[in-house]
Amino acid sequence: MIEDYRKACKRGRREVSDAVSHGRYPYLPVLDDILGDTRGSGEVPVGVREIPMELVVGTKTRARANTFSCGFLPIADEGSEFAAKWSRLYDAQVSEGIRDPVVVYEYLQRFYVQEGNKRVSVLRSLDVPTITASITRIMPAPSDDQAIRCYHEFVRLYRVAPVYGLRFSEEGSCEQLARLLGQNLDDPWPEDKVRSLTSTLYQFTRSYRARGGDMLAQTVADAFLLYVRSYATSGPLGISSAEMDRRVARLWGELVVAAQDDSIAYLEAPSERRGRLVSKVKSVSRSLRATKPLRLAFVYDRDPGISGWTAQHEQGRLSLQQRLGSAVETVAYCKKSSDEDFDQAVRASVADKADVIVTASPRQMEQTRRAAVAHPGTMFINCSINLSSSMVRTFYARMYEVKFLMGALAAGMAENHRVGYLAISPIFGSVAEINAFAIGAAMVDPYCTVHLKWSSAERYDWRRELEEDDVHVLAGRDYPNPLDPGEPWGLCCLHRSATPERVATPVWDWGRYYELIVRSLQDDRWRKEGAAHSDRALNYWWGMSAGVVRLELGEGIATGQRRLIQLLEREVSEGRIHPFEGLMVAQRGEVVREEGSQRLANEEIASMRWLNENVVGRLPKSWELSRDGADAVAASGVISAATDAEES
Repeated sequence: MIEDYRKACKRGRREVSDAVSHGRYPYLPVLDDILGDTRGSGEVPVGVREIPMELVVGTKTRARANTFSCGFLPIADEGSEFAAKWSRLYDAQVSEGIRDPVVVYEYLQRFYVQEGNKRVSVLRSLDVPTITASITRIMPAPSDDQAIRCYHEFVRLYRVAPVYGLRFSEEGSCEQLARLLGQNLDDPWPEDKVRSLTSTLYQFTRSYRARGGDMLAQTVADAFLLYVRSYATSGPLGISSAEMDRRVARLWGELVVAAQDDSIAYLEAPSERRGRLVSKVKSVSRSLRATKPLRLAFVYDRDPGISGWTAQHEQGRLSLQQRLGSAVETVAYCKKSSDEDFDQAVRASVADKADVIVTASPRQMEQTRRAAVAHPGTMFINCSINLSSSMVRTFYARMYEVKFLMGALAAGMAENHRVGYLAISPIFGSVAEINAFAIGAAMVDPYCTVHLKWSSAERYDWRRELEEDDVHVLAGRDYPNPLDPGEPWGLCCLHRSATPERVATPVWDWGRYYELIVRSLQDDRWRKEGAAHSDRALNYWWGMSAGVVRLELGEGIATGQRRLIQLLEREVSEGRIHPFEGLMVAQRGEVVREEGSQRLANEEIASMRWLNENVVGRLPKSWELSRDGADAVAASGVISAATDAEES
């Protein structure tokens, strides 16, 4: 009926007017114009598929482009031949349905119509969600562009699970989605899994948009991946629409935080308490009200007996218990690396009425996030940096401040202007520690070079390389390695065929850190900090000024060197010197910051990927790392496992 055309045409012209008023192109985009002289790497027939109408965005050629609005609604005069044909198609769709597939070209998960523009327009006016189409894919040529790399990864996914709408912005997302669903990108997925993924993606998209998801700066696919990650162990697929609405509502804060560019609020020092009198009154009031101690459960993925990092946190837990006595109760669960063991420990902690659950490794962040979604009444905190979550607060120590002092000390001890640095894995924060060490060394000796080695690299003898580099002063691990007691740790002098002599020791005082966290919970600062940053993830990144890290000097340090390090320590602690301010030059002479520039932002420091000009070495590729190192990088790495795999 022409009346139906009149209504659709009115909507279409309104779309055109609205697009013009907002400075957007008002008509359909044309694929031939988008491609220009670039034809990609070939055309691939995909076959006949049901595709989402929202992904049909334009036409193949310019012939019909100006006959439709940018939303594929008609805009031609109602007395035209076009309007009459459109109306007949509309009547056919309403009475018996349009069965013939349209012919489309797909480019970067967007469809452009070659034949069937009016059919698409009719279905769009009726708000039909899908359309049957015969698809030819135009493959873009390989490129370093992130969008192109993501698309090539999507094509790998599509070959084994033909689902459209998964338009991710980060490379590696398709592989992560497959893994979370128990699949891979090499073997065809079971048909029921593909159908379930398709329907669940549709349900999620509907619920996400109903809450205003289109206003967030992320793709629906990115948000969907976060949903799958959060519910991976409780069945992300095959749920009812009502349950999807409940899950999206519970996860909404996470989705909002993830969509922001500046998603993390770094708190550099414990917040100050209010005036002493008020604090005393409140302290007395709290003590009168207190009926039970604060209960903390520590869930470790490793055994403290074989993991130096876990042992440090376990010592911190015991120190916390000793410092605060009956004000706290703590319990530790060790070797809970699998999802099943981790969830079991969390359930036991919740049943035991734990107020806070602490996880000590970035590798546990995803498990912790899922637990926080499942147990909204419990507080969760994870030891990591630069990982965002609205439900899990993170904490880490600014060890780069201590490494700055160590670099200055090392350079003063190296008579041949060469010092070594043994790093573990290239995770968030670790490169900042390397560079701070190198910058500190250059302040004392402008000719000093820092020879970087990676202990997690396989088939690689860093001891031999240090010897070949004629290095006699080494910054080793920050703590002993129980699996290799002979491995150097702290700042050491290396002697041929003799035990390394440790001259300075970096200290992570996790007991002090946990005490400060508990006190913030007791005096309500925890809640206030959350309220002040309700739209961002909270990361506690405290340093020497808070007393959570320090450098202990050995007895053999010369008086002049000791005085220099103590002076630098005071200046850094009081904020008058910062390792990452002023002129900074990376390897090959690249200027990172000009002279006189302000210090780098916390996010720039945490996610640092460049190496200072006096560093000899490079960041490893993910395929060069041991399994443990690769796992650490997968959880919070500054290198891309997907990119490295292609380069190997």
